[in-house]
Formats: sequence, C-alpha cells, structure tokens
Amino acid sequence: MDQHITDIKNPDIDFSHDPENIPLHQRPSISIRAKVALSFSLFFILSFTVTGWSYWILTKLEHKIEFLEIADSYMAEIQQARRFEKNYLLYRTDLDDALEHLKTADVILTQNSEKIEKILGKDHFVTMVSYMSKYHEQLVLLGSAKNDAEKELIVPKLRQFGSQMVSFAGEFVEKEQNSATRMLLLAKRIPLYFMCALFILMIFVFTFLTRQLLMTLNRFMEYTKRIGEGDFSPILPRRKYKDEFTKLAEAFNHMIKELDHKHNVLLESHKLRAIGTLVAGVAHELNNPLNNMLLTASMLIEDFQTLSEDEKIEMIDDVINETERAQRVVKNLLDFAREGETELAPLEIDKIVEDSTRLVVNQVKFAKVDLKLDCEKNLPKIHGDEQKLKQVFVNLILNAVDVLPPGGEIRINVKKDKSSGYVLVVVADNGPGIPEHIQGRIFEPFFTTKGQAKGTGLGLSVSRGIIKKLGGYIHLTSSANQGTTFTVSLPTTDSPSEIMSR
Repeated sequence: MDQHITDIKNPDIDFSHDPENIPLHQRPSISIRAKVALSFSLFFILSFTVTGWSYWILTKLEHKIEFLEIADSYMAEIQQARRFEKNYLLYRTDLDDALEHLKTADVILTQNSEKIEKILGKDHFVTMVSYMSKYHEQLVLLGSAKNDAEKELIVPKLRQFGSQMVSFAGEFVEKEQNSATRMLLLAKRIPLYFMCALFILMIFVFTFLTRQLLMTLNRFMEYTKRIGEGDFSPILPRRKYKDEFTKLAEAFNHMIKELDHKHNVLLESHKLRAIGTLVAGVAHELNNPLNNMLLTASMLIEDFQTLSEDEKIEMIDDVINETERAQRVVKNLLDFAREGETELAPLEIDKIVEDSTRLVVNQVKFAKVDLKLDCEKNLPKIHGDEQKLKQVFVNLILNAVDVLPPGGEIRINVKKDKSSGYVLVVVADNGPGIPEHIQGRIFEPFFTTKGQAKGTGLGLSVSRGIIKKLGGYIHLTSSANQGTTFTVSLPTTDSPSEIMSR
C-alpha cells in the first residue's frame, strides 16, 4: 500500500519496465510538444514568406512608380523639345527653347541614371542616352545651318533620331506601366492568397491536434470506462510513435495491474463471505450423514455378535455411503473455496449451474423458498472459470433468497441465445423487485439495499467484474412488486470472448 501511494505522488516514476508496458515503450518517440512546435513553425514560416513576398513586391512597385515619375518628366521635356523643333521648321522661331528642354531632359537622365538603369538595364539606358545625344547633335546642326539646302539635309536625320528617342522612351514607359499594374493587382491578391493558405493550414492543424489530443483523450476515457466495468486487459499501442501519452498509458497499465490484483483480493474476500453464508447449510447437510454413520456404527458394535455376515456388510455399506455423501458435500465446498488465478477453459454451463444450486440448497430450504432449474438440452460449451462462475450464480441465488418471503419462488433458466452466439443464464424471482431510481446504482461497489448486518454491497459488483472479464454481460430487469431478473450472457466456444482472443 505504501508503495502504491509513493507511485501516485511521484509522477516521474518509470513504469516502462513493466512487462505489459514493453510494447508501448519500444516504439520510436515523437513528442506532442515537437508536433505542436512544428505546427506553429508552419504558421510562422507561412507568415514570414507572405510578409517577405509582400515587401519584395511593394519595393519593386515603389521603384517602378519612381521610374514612371522620372519617365513622365523626361517624356514631357523631350516632347516639348520636339514641339519647339516643329515650330522652328514651320515658323523659323528660335531653337533655344528646344535645346533648353533637351538639356533639362539630359539632367533628368543624369541625376536618375542609377534608378533608370535598375529598371531598364544598362544597355537600354545607354541606347536612350545615345538617341538623345544624336538628336541634340542634329538639333545644334539645324540651328547652325546657313541656308535652306543644308537644313533640308539635316531635317530627315533630326526627325529620325527624335522619333526614335520618343518611341523608345514611350515603349518602356508603357511596358513599365503594364508591369506596375500587374504587380499592383498581385499585391491586392496576396492577402486573399494568404487567407486561403492560412485557412487550409488551420484545418490541417485542427485535424492534427484533434487526432493527436482529443481522439487520444477520448480513447483514454474509453479505457477508464472499460476499467470501471471490470475489464483489466492492458492498453496496447495504437500508433507507430510514442509521445507524452505513452507515459500515461504506462501509468494506466500499472494501475490496471494493481486494480486487477486488488480485484482478485476482493473476489476472494467476497468468496469467504459466501462460504460463511454456506457453512450453516453445509453443517446441517453434514449432520444427517454423520448421525446416520454414528447410529449405524453404534448398532454394529452393540449387535456385532448377533448379526449375520450379510447384515454386517449391509451396515458397513451404509456407513460407506453416508461417508461418501459427506465427502461430496465437503468437496463441493472446498471446490467453491479454492483459490487461484482465472483459468479459462471450455465448460458445460448447465453442470456449473446445477453445482451452484446444490451449494445453496440448504439455504433455500431454510428460507422455505421454491427453487426451479430448467436447462435446455445440448447446450454448447462456454469459455469461463468454473469456480468464479459458481461464485456468480451462488451470489445471485443467495440475493434472491434474502429478499423472498416464505413461499417465494426462484426460477433459473439456462438456454442458448442463437442470434448472438451466447448462452444465457436467467435467474428470476417473484420478490418485491428493485425500485427504478436505484437500478442504475445496483452494480456499484458497496451499494446495497440490505441491512448493515446482511450485505456489504460487493456481490453484484464482483459478479459483474467476473462476467465482464470472461467476455460476457450481466443485465438487470426489475420493477416494483414484479420481481427481479438477472440475465448472464456468456460466449460459447464458437464465439470466443474478447479476452480469449487476446
């Protein structure tokens, strides 16, 4: 008991070396903490990627807008230069205005050369400067021409270089405008893409956490329910990797081992109580053959000289028969009281029930209760432990005897349930029944409707634990003043119990 308390207070105790925990402990380990950290890392990576992508797009868009502003200023200057060029050719006005605007355009290119090169590239920037330089050269030549003939020679080249300069700049402006528009549209879509990716990732993480945490917790709730119903089979691995829940499963298996041990102790203690109940009846049953043996032996001694040999042999046979009768009574009680682990074997259920009724026959007689047994013929064998099953049926019969008045009736029916592959043992009485409001607690340990001196409240709880461990079920049907029926379902050898399959 002290060791058990120490185990509970020390959560770091290692249960991995327990035999039932070896399959759990041998798996490779991936902790839930690592899985949760990986999930949040995915959120961080996604957010970091989208943020970096947005920053890159906005930076590129900023450069393109700056270029478009520079290009707009540049285009305005060279277009003004060409307008003044046309005015000169038409009206012979001064070319200084054209040269002034061309100079301003050159300043714009020079001051923003790095930004323009970053957008256009060095080769295209050199080409743009070259076109403007050639146009400037032809414009200067036009202004210095002495006659119309010289001007006529310069004008074609002037128009060619001017047109190339304007069209080259215009193409790049249009191209960058389209690129900026596309990037702006992409920047508007990024939040939508991010929300979709985030939603998908959230579903993935939610599903992951549900499978890793909630489903595992639900599984452990099922384990606790199973343990509460008396199934002490160990928890087996369900996943390829072990995690923090493995430690919990190991602790559960250790607890199951301890509960199984305590349950076996409880079984034996309840059996001792049942033996105590049976002793009075057994003593009465032994008293008759002992009296008969004593009387026969006394008569044999007194009349030994006058009796014939046949009469002597007959009296000795009577002593032997009464001795065998007493021996059978003692043997039945010793078999019922025998200690040992649960030993599952194919059994004849009708023989088990008959032996159980013989054990309580005197209690039934003392209570003046009528006991009727009806066993179906050719019943299939069942999986079970003979002594523990006798303990269950003796307990059910004695419970019925305790509540029945003189003249009451107990009916036991043993039959096969063909639809489910189970054998049914139905123990019914015509007693006062069990009120509906306490039927839900009837199988709870230490709950009893008997007086303090009559019961401990362990009989039905222990019985359910035995039947559950054998892969069967025990059901209650009762109503006030209508009697009580307990139905025990046990698997046949054609339908092995869950514990046998393990």
